[in-house]
Amino acid sequence: MDNATLDEIPTDSVELISTSSTNHCNSPYYSEVMQQLRSIFKLKSFRTNQLEAITATMDARDVFVLMPTGGGKSLCYQLPAICDSGKTKGVTVVVTPLIALMKDQVDSLLNKGIDAFLWNADTPHPTVSHRIYGSGPKPRLLYVTPEKLDGSSALKNVLKNWHRTNTLARFVIDEAHCISTWGQDFRDAYKNLGILRDEFPGVPIMALTATANQITIDDIVTQLKLNNHAFYRQTFNRPNLRYFIKDKKKVVPQIVDYIRAEHVGHAGVIYCTGRDRCEIVAEQLREEGLSAAHYHARMSNSEKDTTLADWQNGDVKIIVATIAFGMGIDKADVRFVIHHDLPRSLSGYYQETGRAGRDGKPADCVLYFHAKDFNIICKMIKNDRDREQKQDQAAINRQIEAAREVVKYCKNISVCRRVQLLQFFGEKFSKNKCAGGCDNCIDHRPVVPEDVTAISRNAVQLLRDIERMGDNITMARLQNILKGSNLAELRGKGYDKLPLFGSAQDQPKELLEQVVQHLQFIDVLAPVAVQNGATSYHTEYIQVSQCCIC
Repeated sequence: MDNATLDEIPTDSVELISTSSTNHCNSPYYSEVMQQLRSIFKLKSFRTNQLEAITATMDARDVFVLMPTGGGKSLCYQLPAICDSGKTKGVTVVVTPLIALMKDQVDSLLNKGIDAFLWNADTPHPTVSHRIYGSGPKPRLLYVTPEKLDGSSALKNVLKNWHRTNTLARFVIDEAHCISTWGQDFRDAYKNLGILRDEFPGVPIMALTATANQITIDDIVTQLKLNNHAFYRQTFNRPNLRYFIKDKKKVVPQIVDYIRAEHVGHAGVIYCTGRDRCEIVAEQLREEGLSAAHYHARMSNSEKDTTLADWQNGDVKIIVATIAFGMGIDKADVRFVIHHDLPRSLSGYYQETGRAGRDGKPADCVLYFHAKDFNIICKMIKNDRDREQKQDQAAINRQIEAAREVVKYCKNISVCRRVQLLQFFGEKFSKNKCAGGCDNCIDHRPVVPEDVTAISRNAVQLLRDIERMGDNITMARLQNILKGSNLAELRGKGYDKLPLFGSAQDQPKELLEQVVQHLQFIDVLAPVAVQNGATSYHTEYIQVSQCCIC
């Protein structure tokens, strides 16, 4: 996945972290590794920790590689697969989730003269018989999906035979974050990969991902049963990317104005939460004269391939997509990534913004934020559970907490965005190095804290008083009651007679909105949808949360 862009991203655009003090130039594999690097991959040198990871896997160790998009993860297993001096010999089995990416990688390897083979449901049986069961040389790399590995007894029998004959070099788990229930990309078939350690003892495992914080890292290590593994990483900082959070109002006109002002004719990606919304937004952009197409999982493979090709070759400038437009999308000159809606997690946000600026040139990452988007994400997570009937409540709670982290990131207007983002991945970063690369570092206005404890308590008490009256109210109406607005609808309900009516009359409505939204965000208040009569429409009210003890 990363080899295609290994030479495209200037080395000076990626800060690197070394996690090893060992001199791997003295390893018994160094001479062959360097010869293959130069003659086959046409590269002169390694990026930080590539050589270390290669040396460790050739030493038959389990290896965890955490490198950002474009960091060169693929080389860490492709190069040792064609070396003969390592402790383990034979086939390197690569487990990766997307067939299209596997095809691209296999084609790229074949063009380099490397014997690679893709085995999936579409592979002709005679071809499998010849390459896998025949008496000739076996491929250096075998690419399979986790579903194939989990569900094919024929493949499992082949692997067991290679294991018995010591011709199974290693397992490579690409996009390893998919094994973790902490992530938004969790795949059922990935969770069964833990059997590899039990069924194939002695075969080293390499896990690779571009997005994982410490919790996810620990989960991956546990699920895959990695043993005394070597861990290598690069920095998550992308210095050429600029991060901006903007208040979400009339979002499509905002996006149109932004693109016209900053990115006319540039390639970009706009992420939306729903498939229908992708189609609507793409149509609205076209009506404004912008070159845009939608992309989501409901499209046929041919439609997706055509749309992707049009974008790759520049016939379409803007892709409006769900997160289906994610892993492995490779276009170097993406100048902007816009989030129309709230991402489900900071890991997802980082990975999605990582599509921008892979050529090392400046690129913008803009997220349009409104607090109500958090409720929408929570509903989607719960609806996913209702449809699948597979996720336990703990997994649901973890996903909601992941979305909550994104809201905290958006609301924090005092700390450098880059500092916040890298801190999430356990990396320390000085805001002085951001150099105006985010909205918080550009905006030098002082942040003045304000104590809103009294307003918060009054809001909760007002809501309890109204609930005792047997009424439901919306968030906007609660704000009007706090403000003491002279509205007939409030007087008609008798709300103007409540002791705390108008208790925040001197406060601006913007502050009251923020207070009520924050009370909901921290679960003091909770949304409740009530159906409007016999119609299919619902009105969203707020109530005091059952867990509130204030």
